[in-house]
Amino acid sequence: MNRLLQLGQTRIDTASGAVFRVAFGLVLASWCWDYLTLNRVQQYYIEPKFNFSYYLFDFLRPWPGNGMIFHFLAMLILSVSVTFGFAYRISSLLLAMGFTYVFLLDRSNYQNHYYLITLISWWLPFLPLHRSHSVDAFLFPKRSGDTYPAWVLWVLRFHIGIPYFFGGIAKLNPDWLLCEPIRQMLASKSSMPIVGEMFLSELVIIAFAWGGLFFDLLIVPMLMWRKTRVMAYLGCVAFHLLNAVLFNIHVFPWFMILATTVFFEPDWPRRLLGGVPLSIAQGEAVPSSFSAMNLQQKLIASFLAIYVFVHMAVPFRHMLYDGNTSWTERGHHFAWRMMLRGKVVVLGYAVKDRVTQKVTDGNVRRFLNQEQAEKFGKDPELILQFAHFLAEQHKQEIGNYASVYVLVLASLNGRKPQLMIDPNVDLAAEPRGFYRRSWIMPQTEPLRIPPWNVPLDQWRSSVEIPRLDFLNQP
Repeated sequence: MNRLLQLGQTRIDTASGAVFRVAFGLVLASWCWDYLTLNRVQQYYIEPKFNFSYYLFDFLRPWPGNGMIFHFLAMLILSVSVTFGFAYRISSLLLAMGFTYVFLLDRSNYQNHYYLITLISWWLPFLPLHRSHSVDAFLFPKRSGDTYPAWVLWVLRFHIGIPYFFGGIAKLNPDWLLCEPIRQMLASKSSMPIVGEMFLSELVIIAFAWGGLFFDLLIVPMLMWRKTRVMAYLGCVAFHLLNAVLFNIHVFPWFMILATTVFFEPDWPRRLLGGVPLSIAQGEAVPSSFSAMNLQQKLIASFLAIYVFVHMAVPFRHMLYDGNTSWTERGHHFAWRMMLRGKVVVLGYAVKDRVTQKVTDGNVRRFLNQEQAEKFGKDPELILQFAHFLAEQHKQEIGNYASVYVLVLASLNGRKPQLMIDPNVDLAAEPRGFYRRSWIMPQTEPLRIPPWNVPLDQWRSSVEIPRLDFLNQP
């Protein structure tokens, strides 16, 4: 422990942190520009009449009118400001607030890399990444410097390493070891010119599945060890470039290619550009134990220890819930469970007026855009939230209270479709929050390999049509 405390307080070169600041700002600026120019802002935050909020954050709503466009423009300017290190502290703080607001607006748009960027963005105001190679350092020389404590770099390394590590842990499940859903993902790319047919080869499928598993589990230790660091980084570049070509993961591959450079020595940019290695003068003595630290150092060390513990524990919370996490989705978010489930869902809502007993179709597309409609049915929590919304909408339009039922057939990783939600449970009466979800049907269908060997018509004819008792109940 004392060795870790000493390591964290050692003075290091700021060059690597400056590169990370530039990379982070450029990626966020690119993301904002993409959303603005490709009409993603309108698609996600202006056109939909309903947004899937996170529990306890229901009060957050998109800005009215064109407010979201101005919000993204402001984030674009702040991202550029962070890139150049201009008014860095306030710019990074406002950027963290702005990005977190967007992240929390719609849970159906959850991406692991959005969560990662949110976490890092809240650290930036407290990390002195503007101390060198920045506008602030040029304008205020007295506040500049070539060194800072090593814990600054270790914070960044922790955040970049955790998606790799837990991404590998999450892949240690029967479906992934049997190459699902990567088999389906690769099959969808079989129409690509020249290499397409290769993705139907069982050897290629196994190589992708098991190669991805070992890559995630081993890449951080290899990046930490100096002898394998360069080879590991080149592997990272190849891995993320392949993901960028095959799968639509937006800015994540490019961000990780740039951000993973934090595992190199802190002065690597200076050496790469042919500069003279920085001679770091020994200042005040590095404390040899926790008791030898001053109050500020103790607070930082204590907070870092708690922070690391929490973020190492949260990804395991799915073990507290019943059922397969890829089926129930409970514990799936904020746990770095990437590319683990391919879900095909067909669903329909029935809204039953409690006074007239009339049953009407809960028209999903009346309130959601295409992407929301395609995504939300995979998550029982979002299905529940939309049921509450349909009940409220019926009350506003008709004036009567309503019960809301949903029929959901889902296929997980190519399995035969089965009921995911009990169709005779009134979801409008079920509470949101951290309650037991007895209305989620257990996932019982076995995995079939390869799944497309079973004709779809055969599946359809073998799916049991459930009894819809609510149709006849008063």
